[in-house]
Amino acid sequence: MVIEVLDPRRDPEPAYWKALRDKAGLRADWSWEVLTTQAWAARTEQPVTVLLEDGEPRGVVSSAWVTGLTRRHRFARTAGRGRLGGLDVRSPGAGAMPGWWFDGEDGDGGVGRLLDTFVPAMRAELGFGLRALLVRQVGESGVDSVRGLKMVRRTEDVAVLEVSPFSSRDDWMHSLARKRKQNLRKIFRTFEADPSLAVRVRPGAEADPVEIAELLRYNETKHHDVPIVPLPAFVGYVGALLRQPDVHVIEYRETATGRAVAIATLLDHPALPIARHWAALPPELGGRPNLYFHFYGEVVRWAIGTGRPRVVFGKKMSEMKASLGAHLVPQYAAAVALL
Repeated sequence: MVIEVLDPRRDPEPAYWKALRDKAGLRADWSWEVLTTQAWAARTEQPVTVLLEDGEPRGVVSSAWVTGLTRRHRFARTAGRGRLGGLDVRSPGAGAMPGWWFDGEDGDGGVGRLLDTFVPAMRAELGFGLRALLVRQVGESGVDSVRGLKMVRRTEDVAVLEVSPFSSRDDWMHSLARKRKQNLRKIFRTFEADPSLAVRVRPGAEADPVEIAELLRYNETKHHDVPIVPLPAFVGYVGALLRQPDVHVIEYRETATGRAVAIATLLDHPALPIARHWAALPPELGGRPNLYFHFYGEVVRWAIGTGRPRVVFGKKMSEMKASLGAHLVPQYAAAVALL
């Protein structure tokens, strides 16, 4: 087994990267161009660790190296990485997905191999200053595989909607509880009868990254409920993500002015696409009420139209998403001391 620890800021895209993404089903946020742009705009180093056997990729892990030098408003240092720290294993983009993939089925979602292969490789890379590991998005099957001095806590569930039973958006809507169905019917009719607002889905490459980044910042100001507040959406990152062929955008625009009042991004995948970003103007700046619910209807319509069997609605507001028919998948975070 050969293990490569790559820094997207300095290392070129590996020759095997496209084959790895195809094999693992990694979405647009794992594109090397996107990883590179994100790494340069991050507050921490973002190592990408690849496991190779006979030249073939057998696993990959995305993580962030967090040390005492890490600061909220400081980019990752280009020289000197800090002696003591921990690795935060997380998806490079969509927080509803794990930050690792391994070839084959382990029955524990790869958590055991993460500890047995990734941790020794990073200890060799970082030395004994690597003192802790935080693993996000551990499924229920992987909890018992977390070993050592540890703390495991349940985090936010991930909402996944099974789309295959439905033949249309109305079909999906009629499957919901009476109160939610009546509410959605009213919302859909209101927007369909409103000529002042146009809704469309188009390739991300056709969208304006500056416009989308500005809208995303309105939404990001609402979410300060995490220990380390996420950095705002940088235009460079948004632009790199939109350029990927498996990214689509749902736009809500005023027909009179052409101004975007809300947007969403979709990371496509043959089996499990993700509704990734959502952002809308606040009401005092011209935003429209109930667009958030209409957006989920558009996601369902898009998924049915493209033949996707299910779609990820993401985390947060889990009760509301369950009322839209989504199944809530339990998730855990595990903190492990490395002695």
